[in-house]
Order: sequence, then structure tokens, then C-alpha cells
Amino acid sequence: MKKKLVLMFGVVLTAAITLSACGSSKAVEPKEAADIAVNTIIFNKDVEKYKNTFGKSATALQKNNKDTFTKRLAANLEITDGSMNDEIGSLYDVYTKRAKEVAKYTSKVTKDDKKNPTVEISINGLDMASLQAERLAAFNAKVKADPSIEKDKNKSAEAIIDGYKTAIPKANVSKKAVQVQLNLEANEEQWKMKDDETFANNLYRAFFTGTAQ
Repeated sequence: MKKKLVLMFGVVLTAAITLSACGSSKAVEPKEAADIAVNTIIFNKDVEKYKNTFGKSATALQKNNKDTFTKRLAANLEITDGSMNDEIGSLYDVYTKRAKEVAKYTSKVTKDDKKNPTVEISINGLDMASLQAERLAAFNAKVKADPSIEKDKNKSAEAIIDGYKTAIPKANVSKKAVQVQLNLEANEEQWKMKDDETFANNLYRAFFTGTAQ
């Protein structure tokens, strides 16, 4: 009888451990999933949590984020031959560093649905607008010292990038919050982000410029 009780206890204990293990692999709450996404994509934190939550590495998404930023700024500067991609890419890193220091965000579930929830992320990003006059004055001073800057696209681009690199470390957090929506889709015991590239791009715009545009 005693031997049977010991065996029964062993079976019950094994079952309890198995159930506990199954329960621990359940998908995290949508709000936590959103926080993990933001922390990984923008701040390069929670990288392992991201993989466990979304079932894939964030490396490709982070790279795409930086590449998109680089291409867009290069197009705006009219430098389309890729000659300044490294320098523009380093500007992305300057933005990220300052955002880590001063930017902040909160998140809340706005659509409480087990299969397709929506989380609203409210972001107070960098207040770059307040530094625009300073950047313009610095650029004009460079042009005055070297008039060829105005006629040379590469020199002009370099002066603009240098101006941003000087201004960004001075940027304070914006008082006005910008909202970014994250739409999730249940994926077994994990989550899938709907249109993750657009979401990531909206994030960096909000964190880096304090605006939605």
C-alpha cells in the first residue's frame, strides 16, 4: 500500500510539473508584448524576450529600420549613389543613443481581444523642432565660411548631417505625446505583429522626431 502511494505521488508530481511547464509557455499579455517590441526595436533591449514572444529574431527588423532611415534621408539630401550611407547610418545611432537617455513611452490595450488585440503606445520622443532655428543658424554660418557648400550636394549633406549630430545630444523630451498603434495576432502560444515594418518605422519617427510625420 505504501509503495502504491509513493508511485501515485510520483505520477501526480510529474503531471503537476508538466502542467506547470505548459502554462509557463503561454503567450505574454498584449501590453507586455508591446513593451518588449518597443524595447527591442528602439533600445536594443529585451532581445531574447522578443524572440520568445514573437518567434523570430528582431535583427532583420532592426536592420530594415536603420536601412529605411538611411535611404529616406539620403533621398531627401539628394545623395542617391550610396556614398554617404555609412555617415547617415551613424546619425541613426546618435538618435538612438539620445532617445535612450531622454525619451519615454507608456502603453495600454485599446482593443482587448484574445486573438487580435490592439495596443496603443504613447511616445514622448525627441523635441527636434525646438532645435531647428539653432541648426539653421549653424548651417548658414558654415555656408558663409565656405560658399561652395550651397552648390555642392555632398558638402551640403555633410554640413546638414554634422548639424544634426551636434543638435541631437542637446534634444530634450517632447512634451507632446505621439500615439503609435500595434496590432497583434495570436500565433499559437506567441504573437505576430501585423505589418511589423510599418510599425517599426512609425516607432522610430515618433522617438526620433517627436512627431507622427
